[in-house]
Amino acid sequence: MSRKLLLSATALAAGILSAPAFAQDAATAPQVQDQAPDTVTDSAAQDQAQQAGNSEAIVVTGSRIRRPDLESASPVAVIDAQQIQSQGIVNTQDLLQKLPQIGIPGLSRTNSNFLTTGNGVATLNLRNLGDSRTLVLVNGRRFVPGVAGTSIVDVNNIPADFVERIDVVTGGASSIYGSDAIAGVVNYVLRTDLQGVVARAQYGITDKGDNPNYTASITAGTKFGADDRGSVIVNGTYSKDLGLLSRKRAISAEDCSAAGCGPQSYSSYPAQGRFQLFNGDTASTNAGGYASNLFTFNPDNSVVTGFPTGYGFNRNAVRRISTPVERYLAAASAQYEFSPAATLFLEGTYAKTKSSSQIEALALDSQLDVGAGYAIDNPFIPAAIRQQIIARNSDGIASNDVTSIQFRRRQNEVFSRSNRNDRDTFRIAGGLRGDIAPKWSYEASAVYGQLKEVTSSQDINIQRYAQALDAVTDASGSIVCRDAAARAAGCVPINLFGYDTASPAASAYVRSELPRQVNIKNTQFVANASVNGSLFALPYGDLQVAFGGEYRREKSSEDWDALTNAGLNSGNQTPDTVGSFNVKEVFGEVDVPLLKGLPFVESLSLQGAARYSDYSTIGHVFSWNAGGEYSPIRGLRFRGNYAVANRAPNIGELFSSASETFPSVNDPCDGTTATSTGTYAAACRAIPAVAAAVANGGTFQYTLADIQGINGFDGGNRNLSEEKGKTLTFGAVIAPDQVRGLSLTVDYFNIKLDNAIGIVPRSTSIQQCLLTALPQFCNNVIRNPNTGFIRTVNAQNVNIADTKTSGIDVNLRYGRALGLMDDDRLDFSVLYTHTISYKSQSDPSAPVTSGVGNLEFGGVFRDKVNATATYAAGPFSLNWTVTYLSPMVDTVREEFAEFAADLDPEIAAHNEIGSRVYHDVQLRARAGEHMDWFVGVNNLFDRKPPKLEDTVFYGNITGTTTAADIYDPIGRRFYFGAQVRF
Repeated sequence: MSRKLLLSATALAAGILSAPAFAQDAATAPQVQDQAPDTVTDSAAQDQAQQAGNSEAIVVTGSRIRRPDLESASPVAVIDAQQIQSQGIVNTQDLLQKLPQIGIPGLSRTNSNFLTTGNGVATLNLRNLGDSRTLVLVNGRRFVPGVAGTSIVDVNNIPADFVERIDVVTGGASSIYGSDAIAGVVNYVLRTDLQGVVARAQYGITDKGDNPNYTASITAGTKFGADDRGSVIVNGTYSKDLGLLSRKRAISAEDCSAAGCGPQSYSSYPAQGRFQLFNGDTASTNAGGYASNLFTFNPDNSVVTGFPTGYGFNRNAVRRISTPVERYLAAASAQYEFSPAATLFLEGTYAKTKSSSQIEALALDSQLDVGAGYAIDNPFIPAAIRQQIIARNSDGIASNDVTSIQFRRRQNEVFSRSNRNDRDTFRIAGGLRGDIAPKWSYEASAVYGQLKEVTSSQDINIQRYAQALDAVTDASGSIVCRDAAARAAGCVPINLFGYDTASPAASAYVRSELPRQVNIKNTQFVANASVNGSLFALPYGDLQVAFGGEYRREKSSEDWDALTNAGLNSGNQTPDTVGSFNVKEVFGEVDVPLLKGLPFVESLSLQGAARYSDYSTIGHVFSWNAGGEYSPIRGLRFRGNYAVANRAPNIGELFSSASETFPSVNDPCDGTTATSTGTYAAACRAIPAVAAAVANGGTFQYTLADIQGINGFDGGNRNLSEEKGKTLTFGAVIAPDQVRGLSLTVDYFNIKLDNAIGIVPRSTSIQQCLLTALPQFCNNVIRNPNTGFIRTVNAQNVNIADTKTSGIDVNLRYGRALGLMDDDRLDFSVLYTHTISYKSQSDPSAPVTSGVGNLEFGGVFRDKVNATATYAAGPFSLNWTVTYLSPMVDTVREEFAEFAADLDPEIAAHNEIGSRVYHDVQLRARAGEHMDWFVGVNNLFDRKPPKLEDTVFYGNITGTTTAADIYDPIGRRFYFGAQVRF
């Protein structure tokens, strides 16, 4: 569908449908009550409020200065409580992902099944610049991170029914809110005022009868004290999403590869095992590998020679498309006005989240993972195979001898490596605010938050596994472990020859006594104080200022079990990470009215803000922004803003413990002689030790031992500096008096991210150090000064990447009473982003890639539209939401690129991903004064996701055979529920 056709269809739909309350005529728009600082929005609808004469001073998200006009120099998108309800939203991530400004989430239910931690976490990614560059606030204040070592917030912890509104400010906002706001701010404004009780229950299920989800919520509030000076509101929410198995959808029911989907692509690590008669003579043509002398088993455990197609393991049969998530949420907000000069406020949130992953059992390789296979005298060896071994070892041909049996086998009956996650998050914020003088007010607040997460799974002890593989028959005829010490410690021999042959006792022995487990703890403390008001009067208004200070302390730890620390289980060796930092900041903001009420100058003003930060880790950082607004006539306003934002490196990037590895790398100098030519020859000979080696006709050459001795370290880097983002926005706001209820904003944005933190591949560091001698490469490569051989190649975090993006945002809103009935109303809104460019470079030597329309290099849609319309009449309302995603391509992985022309034409055609249009609809009915019933359908027309074969394309999520974090992998979903007020 073209953009013109889509927008035309949306406008036509507006003739019979309607939109949320925030687009109402100003005369009927709800009043904002007792908002916490930094919480009120700037949308085009704000101009309507201004026309209606709303003069109450409030604070706009993205500024600390109180204004009566609700205007901002930066564009803000708004989602209000009615829109959340009108789409049956349980988790706010699902709604925000539809916004054009929001990119691919780093973590969601549909892309986190295969992670070692973070399964089911829900994050936000503005402008596709990364979750860590999107600052999520609650009532304008920070929320404790939900991911170890980062600033990333898990929005699972924010109950949807306690949200009054969500404001999305794109572009740099570090001067107002501090680090992490390079891409912008998502500010959750919680409810602060309610008289009575509101209860809601909702149930959802797909049209295939799976992926059920349940939600129940109750919110209660009251006022108290003289003149109702005090108020309190509380919420309790329970929700459960049971997830979805990959085999429940045809697109992901079977493993896929370059050969297509089905048995030909099944894993060669089967449940019954894939075995090989192994010859230890590495010079023999029969030695090692998995190319000959194979055997496996039928379902009755009879021996099958070779490994025929169809005997592999279908991993997708046990994987998940989406992870199950269960949430218990509690939230409260209270305030009491002692006097105009002192209002005490308090807010708290607690969330218990349970989630889990489900992936196939471990694929174990006897040589690579255990370092040992079956000895040829093992009593578990099937008789038919034993006869083959005897025949080969007695034929007098040494190269034909069998020294062991090596294998690949899925550990189905031995242990499950699927994760179980248990997270507890709480946050409490409180403070005092009030007026301290005419036109002056203040606020002082403190926030403390804590996350505790335990992620665990079963695992094996590699040492015990090797002991259990080595079995003999004792004098009594019993099969026992060969090692006497192991037997004394309880060793039980393990039989892996065939389906379900590992006994429960043997499986229990090789499993680690304690689970593979990580304990994560994040803590955050923030203290903030600010004042704002009129510094002095100018001819056309007061010069408004805000200034204050902030202190923040954060700490994060990841504590892994002892076997994981030692690398003695099935996973990689992983050290613990502990780190902390603090930052002291001062900030200020100014709003200067220059002209007002003149011909062709309805208003003209300038704004600016600055923040100076002193980090315990990186030292001093300065961020600022400057902007202005010009309104030539009533109903037309031009605005622009330029911001320089910063992101300090997080705890994980700084303090992740270095873990040693022995990488497979090549030195371009290997084989260099005095007469060598080529790209690197001259640079190699410039190394003194290489020059000495090639003198007099010598050759600089590694031995196998030299290559195998090269090590390296992965992990954090305490020498990192801050990332820098520069954002330019300018646009226009149109809200003409002549067309009541209409508003239109059009804004251009341009964001440049410099000095971004990334990891340089080891091969790139070696090559570019020789070619450029730049420290960002050469600091990773350490050569022996005496021999010239590479000794160490590190792959640690460095400030090296760049990203640039630009585009146009359009926000159209219109609402009016139709007059067809006494109380009917039509409203609609359209949010549209056209991305002009998205280019990134991982390091100065890497090619510049374009992510617009390409899943591999950023997954940025050229055009993304979210249109919502609602028609309300009497007790009924009908809401219709349309989301448009423009076409994409998904590049074939590098290892298949040279064979791309030979791919099955059907598979190759999947590279071209057509546009997608999703329709969501909800019908709502009021039954009396106290109850609403609602029923809805998401993905009404069951639009299928694109098929992207596993291992072939970049954009698929393992187990889903599609880009499940971008496109809907689940299909048509129904929900119904009720809301009661009393």
